[in-house]
Formats: sequence, structure tokens, C-alpha cells
Amino acid sequence: MLTYKTKLFAHRGLHGDPSQAPENSLEAFRRAAEAGYGIELDIQFSRDRQIVVFHDDSLERVCGVCGRVSDYTYEELRAFPLRTSQERIPLLSQVLALVDGRVPLIIEFKTPGNHFNRQLCEDAAALLDPYNGPYCIEAFHPEVLYWFRRNRPLVRRGQLCTKFFRTHAWGLRWQFFLLETQLSNLITKPDFIAYDTRFRNNLAFRFWRHFCTPVGWTLRSAEAMEEARNDFEYFIVERVRSSD
Repeated sequence: MLTYKTKLFAHRGLHGDPSQAPENSLEAFRRAAEAGYGIELDIQFSRDRQIVVFHDDSLERVCGVCGRVSDYTYEELRAFPLRTSQERIPLLSQVLALVDGRVPLIIEFKTPGNHFNRQLCEDAAALLDPYNGPYCIEAFHPEVLYWFRRNRPLVRRGQLCTKFFRTHAWGLRWQFFLLETQLSNLITKPDFIAYDTRFRNNLAFRFWRHFCTPVGWTLRSAEAMEEARNDFEYFIVERVRSSD
């Protein structure tokens, strides 16, 4: 179970103006921490196995260049601005130093191509072990949760889920079935379920929410928040703004 005081987590930081605080940037994280929001962020490897904070597999949408994050070393990635800002792709270590335990973190482990990366779990865990602040991890891939259950059982872990048959045009149907029904929860024992709020009436979610803390994603309006309020305890939100 999760026991954080803050109920709102800024999705990829408190981002807004792409020229000032784009998603998953140090400036977006600084604004979220100063405003008292928890932070949801995404991690994956660069080519030289540096843990960087970036959501997409491809660099095209956010950085305007071709290729995947894993195609470039961290030094090469530093040449690419985030959106139209002067911000660059940060390292997880930089984010941890910036936040410094002020607000809780939800750290999503990206699994490009739906391939489990044990090394990312090992390296991230080693980086997080000395961190003196509240955090939990989440992933769509159940093996990430299983690794943490076996190797870092005190770290809170969450299963990300949506209606894969509705949201994904590709993929193996048997995998979709297992993920949607969340049968892997019997083995991975998640502390929370991070669920797509659009499908909160799904029977599997409504069953598992009685055993795991329900976290809703991603809410972009007061109306959406009000509709989902009775079904979730924590919320990953977007379109929130800092006061500066």
C-alpha cells in the first residue's frame, strides 16, 4: 500500500510552456517539487548505459531528431534540446539530487519493445538505495515488479495497466489478456495498481483495487478528477500549472 501525504503527482513534472519547462525536464521537476506535487517520471538506458529520464522510445516528438534514446550515448543526447527550451535530457541522478526527498517520486521503468531489462533494474536500484527520500517504482512489464519483489522487497511497486485491446493496435493477444486481467499480480504482489482512468469500470481493476492502492492516470481536467475521485486514492495529473 502507498501512504504518501500528497495525493497528486505531476505527470512528467510540472510542465507547461515547452520553451521553459518541457516534460521530464529538470525545470519541470523543480516546479513540481516547489509546488508540493509528487512527481511521476520515466527512466531508460542511453547507449552507454546511463539512466536517463525520458518517456518515448523515439526522440522525434520531444527532441525533433531521428532515432531512439538507446541509439545515443548520454553525451550525444545532451546535444538535443527538449522541445523549444534550453533544457536537456536529465540523468536520474540529477533528478534525485534536485528533488532531494522534498516530494515523493513514482519512477516508471520503460521497457521498449516490451523487453524486460534486468540491467536497468539492477543499476537503478543501486542508484536509489542511498536516496534519502520517498519513492516507488512502476512498470507495464510484470518482470520489473518481480525483480523488485525478489531483490528490493521494501521498495513499493506498482503494476501499470490499461485496456490493451482498446489502446494497442499491435502485440500478442495472449499477453494482452494476461496484462488486462492482471493475473501476474498473484506472483509479483504489487503494492498499487496504476490504472488508466478511462477504463476504471473494468472488472479486473475493480477486483484488484481492493487489494492494492489504486492510482489513476492521467487526469487533465477538474471534471476528469471529479469523475474518478471515488475510484482512486492517488492521481497522476497533467495540465497543472506552477504559480510563477
